[in-house]
Amino acid sequence: MIANLLPGVREMRTPLATGYILLLIIWLAASEHIPEKDNAQGVWESAYHLSSLVGTPVTLAAISFIAYLIGCVAEIRARSIVHWFRVPDSWGAIARKIYTRQPGDPLNDPRLLKWIETPVTRRSPDDPNAPLSEVNSYVAVRIPAWGRRASRSALIDLAVYIHSRATEKTDIVPLIGRFGDELDQLAIRLQAGNPDLYSTYDRTVAEADLRVNVGFSSSLLVGAIAGKSSVEVFLLIPLTWLLIMRGQQKAREANDILIQAVVSGELKSSVLSSALPELDTATTTASDEATLNNTTSDSPATGSRMPGSANASD
Repeated sequence: MIANLLPGVREMRTPLATGYILLLIIWLAASEHIPEKDNAQGVWESAYHLSSLVGTPVTLAAISFIAYLIGCVAEIRARSIVHWFRVPDSWGAIARKIYTRQPGDPLNDPRLLKWIETPVTRRSPDDPNAPLSEVNSYVAVRIPAWGRRASRSALIDLAVYIHSRATEKTDIVPLIGRFGDELDQLAIRLQAGNPDLYSTYDRTVAEADLRVNVGFSSSLLVGAIAGKSSVEVFLLIPLTWLLIMRGQQKAREANDILIQAVVSGELKSSVLSSALPELDTATTTASDEATLNNTTSDSPATGSRMPGSANASD
């Protein structure tokens, strides 16, 4: 029963924590304009009267509900800002050229996914055990536009997975790009196909959202406190940014789970299955075998006659 309640708790804690922090910011900004109970008039007098009428526990519950509503409105999904707070690849390439003073090598471009070709990952199925030449043993493809949503190692695994199953006519780069549009749907399929693995994915997403939202709201809180007290409080801003970056890392880990589920065969990608003949054939063969097994299990009488017929022929 507790396990069933955990997903609901994870969904509520992020907007609730965010709402509490934002409500505290509102309080710091407007506390000077809120009259005391003895001097309250109009709406404030009615609010004080209602609070004394329902009691402190109900008042705190109402404040928590208001904080939850504020958090729901202001909540940010970590996957939507996962590309923030990262040094652009072009800046990194310029910095390497300045400090290393070495001639540029296209294969050292950080915008490329690179791996060493092996007989397992090469595309030619005619002679998979043939030795690879040095020219053909190094493969590189460009990182897709959605590449910041996953780790580099997971993207390389995905590229190797597609490359080893593609034909010579298959263009890998746009295929990887279309795969990124399917990430959200893959999470839904994972929930139906493997609830245990989806629980790990959902927990990682919840951790990412919590850290990103608390980091953003805490940065606003630091600004409000600095405006009320001292400018030195702004020195705490990097700590809130660090929390946001940790949330972004968790968001990439969640997408890595989906990618590895596809690479390991635990999850089917309709984009890849429609473009790669080998995957489509494997899927069809697996479904045919499942149908044959179901038919055999549903017909025990046929199986019981087989040995008898064999004995009769002998």
